[in-house]
Amino acid sequence: MECVGVNLPQGRTKEFSPGFAARELLHNKRLPLSCERGTATGRNIVIVITESLSAYQSALLGGPHDWLPRLDAIAQANHYFTHFYANGFTTDGGEIAVITGHPPLIPPGQDEYSLGAFGPDPDTLPGIAHRAGYVAAHFTTESLKFLDTGTWLHRLDFDIVEGNESPFYAGMPRGQFGAAPDAALFARFEQWLDQRTDPRPFVSVLLTVSSHPPFVDPRSGKIDPAGSFGYVDEQLADFYAALGKRGFFANGILLITGDHHSMTPILAAEYQHFGARAFARIPLIVAGAVDMPKVVDASFQQSDFPASLAHIMGADYCRSAFNGIFLDPKPGPPRYIVQTRGDNRDRVDVYFDDRAAAYLEDGDASDWLGPERPPDAQTVTAWINAQRIRNAVAPVADR
Repeated sequence: MECVGVNLPQGRTKEFSPGFAARELLHNKRLPLSCERGTATGRNIVIVITESLSAYQSALLGGPHDWLPRLDAIAQANHYFTHFYANGFTTDGGEIAVITGHPPLIPPGQDEYSLGAFGPDPDTLPGIAHRAGYVAAHFTTESLKFLDTGTWLHRLDFDIVEGNESPFYAGMPRGQFGAAPDAALFARFEQWLDQRTDPRPFVSVLLTVSSHPPFVDPRSGKIDPAGSFGYVDEQLADFYAALGKRGFFANGILLITGDHHSMTPILAAEYQHFGARAFARIPLIVAGAVDMPKVVDASFQQSDFPASLAHIMGADYCRSAFNGIFLDPKPGPPRYIVQTRGDNRDRVDVYFDDRAAAYLEDGDASDWLGPERPPDAQTVTAWINAQRIRNAVAPVADR
């Protein structure tokens, strides 16, 4: 049955009829927006998007594993989120959400989305950064040729885009995607930070790779999930300490999160603790010069990053019920969390209140699966469909 199901026609590949698409776009235009200008703080900002970092690995978050003790300690000493979610299930999906504020929804009539559909746009992180007088940088150790990511990042107008071609990594051992270990990524960023003379504040995205499946521990060279995330825990804690020694936190903010839930089966204990939202639960830790609660129990998601950063960078930004702001003494959560499922790629989950509803993509017949529906379900469906329509460009394979 499983093989048959995989080979059946996929609902997401069905086109919308012109009339249906026009009605959904018109309805979506009526969605109320809240617009405001952020307060310029001049804070330097570092965002670490960590490969496969998931809540089930954290004892602090109630996960069945205690693989991140040092990261948990950093969280307790600073600020952390108990209900933070990935919008997708791949690395590129996580980057899309964090950098552009859009969930990685697959357009109608296509098997996958394309990075080219997401930006350039004034409300991406680079767009916000430039409006606020910031420099925008992106560092990773993987090849930027994969998915043509380098072209996408340059099109988004990052001022600095650096991958495994950097001379800094010459002669280093390489793993998946041609990437040097995470320790090298953090050392390269520390070098860049030490050599920097530009007086403008910066926002930098660091994308790690070492903990990608099959979870090889760089210290032993063996497949070892616990060891792999033990290495991640070690490197993130050392990076935090290195920034502290440089006095970064006096005028800087470090945000550590995951790109997606690890591509592993949901554990029984994980599902028991996190419920239907286990597929998307990832950590978010915030450290440094920011006024916000120590523990944030409200639900937030990766696509809340642009609005939240605009809020403290001094840029204007408009948001809807699908965007929250979390870098604030009183965080304002979105009304809806959107998550694209990896196990059923026709399905989009919508979290609201303490509930979850499933939306099945099926062309003009797209509809809610089961009795659970969000408040104002018609508006939510129009928003999802409008997002999918805007993403309709040439598809690419996923990571």
